[in-house]
Amino acid sequence: MDMQLFDIILRIAQVVVLPFAAFLGKILFDQRKQMAQLDRRITKAEACLENVPSEKVLHELALTLRAFGGDLQVAVEKIEGLGRIVERVERVVSRHEEFLLNGGK
Repeated sequence: MDMQLFDIILRIAQVVVLPFAAFLGKILFDQRKQMAQLDRRITKAEACLENVPSEKVLHELALTLRAFGGDLQVAVEKIEGLGRIVERVERVVSRHEEFLLNGGK
């Protein structure tokens, strides 16, 4: 009877325990594989985040751009002033051309 009981226990282990252990092993292997993938993704994300500018740098950039906009406005105003001067010079030159074309009349 002891051999029969031992045989039944081995068969139960063969049918239930071994497949269950294999199933758990597969789950463990899949989990390790997934953890390795996640680790690679996190490493990649951290590498990207190292190159992101800080809040201070972005603030300084915003201030620089604002100052550049002010300088640009000053340049536009100067160019408009030069445009008015060029218009006056063109009128004077046109009057001289008319005078010379009309023979001084």
